[in-house]
Amino acid sequence: MKYETIKSFVLVVLVGVSFLLSVILWTYQPKYDQFYDTSYVNEVDVGGEEKTKNELIEPKSVIFHHGETISGFSKPLDRQRFFKELASWVLYDYNESDAQAKPDSDHMIEVVLPTAIPADLITNLFTFNDQIYAPNWSFDRVYIMLDTINHVSELVIISADNRKQITATIEKSETYYELLSYLEDETEITQEFIPFDNESDILYLPKDMAGLSKKTFIATTIEPELFVNALFASPSVVTSNMNEAYFTDGQRGMSIVQDGRRLEYINPIQISSDEVDLVDLIDNSINNINEHQGWTNDYLLDRLADTSNLVRYRMYYEGFPTFDHNQLTTIEQRWRDQELYQYIRPLVSIGNLLNSSTKTLPSGEEVIATIKNSDTLLAEDIKDIRIGYTMQYVEDAYSLTLDPEWYILYQGDWIKYNAIDFEQSAQKKGGD
Repeated sequence: MKYETIKSFVLVVLVGVSFLLSVILWTYQPKYDQFYDTSYVNEVDVGGEEKTKNELIEPKSVIFHHGETISGFSKPLDRQRFFKELASWVLYDYNESDAQAKPDSDHMIEVVLPTAIPADLITNLFTFNDQIYAPNWSFDRVYIMLDTINHVSELVIISADNRKQITATIEKSETYYELLSYLEDETEITQEFIPFDNESDILYLPKDMAGLSKKTFIATTIEPELFVNALFASPSVVTSNMNEAYFTDGQRGMSIVQDGRRLEYINPIQISSDEVDLVDLIDNSINNINEHQGWTNDYLLDRLADTSNLVRYRMYYEGFPTFDHNQLTTIEQRWRDQELYQYIRPLVSIGNLLNSSTKTLPSGEEVIATIKNSDTLLAEDIKDIRIGYTMQYVEDAYSLTLDPEWYILYQGDWIKYNAIDFEQSAQKKGGD
């Protein structure tokens, strides 16, 4: 073989290899997602339990309308039992239509949720005799209408904008009579409620108040290191500083604040702020918290916000919501692009009871009268009025106190009724 022929052959081979390498480089796309994927949670148990959607979504009130009489459950635990029973009743004749007006009847039950939820979740909350396809809107109230002629009951779900509705029938006559017994106060577990009109909606408060207990509990704590394993893909590369109050893997960060009582996690890589579908938001959130057994006390859905991709759960005790200005009674998550962006939660929970004492609260009648006579509050800015527990951490004793109080949701914030300065406005009115 001639020398020139060999040179040509080698040159062709080299050109071919060069071309092949160029193609590989052009077409290869490294999977950078593996470095940024937060759709993982290592197998971790932080000491709580798992929950389902129907365990986390409950009404804040169930109101019985019977003629001019308005009543509700005396004890929140009875309200919870009623809603679970309602969820087990089979619904027939599912129908969607335009809403003409809010239901109004002398024989009606009004079920009020703490926040608007997607209609897609009705199959998690209620039982239908056939497969249904829920509409794409949200609701926060459910009505049960009693037909006193045919002795049947109809369930009506009104959209949050009052434009659409879902109807279904509860056909069993024994269910009708059971519901009627609540309206006619034959169960002896209801009491009179009175309405407060805030111009945009009607709130219902118990007219009279029985004594509630102020209680002290042992404060149980969660080790922050458990969440290192739950929230970071590679716990071995996570470092801590500032006396182990901050953990990071170089991309995500987890701060431990309030002297170890609250956790704040953020994944700043997720920069998209597009709205997440509300069903996906609540599904992702529940699944994420379930994967590390994160429900360390009784929590219920408190708020869903599609504009900020926020889901919040509030701690409850014996059916009453709990409040704390240090965010020790709520679990919050924000999601972006189907991945966890922010996670804020308490690292303390309610342990064994140490002691209790009885406390008498103002009646609902007194609360409404005081608010109406006040110049301090604007009725249209009051979105809710509830009885709840103020939770306070007693650092020296490593304990928690739950102190019953009236709370008012005013201009987006929960404030104590007894912390409002009504005296000044009363004096002002007296001088008019």
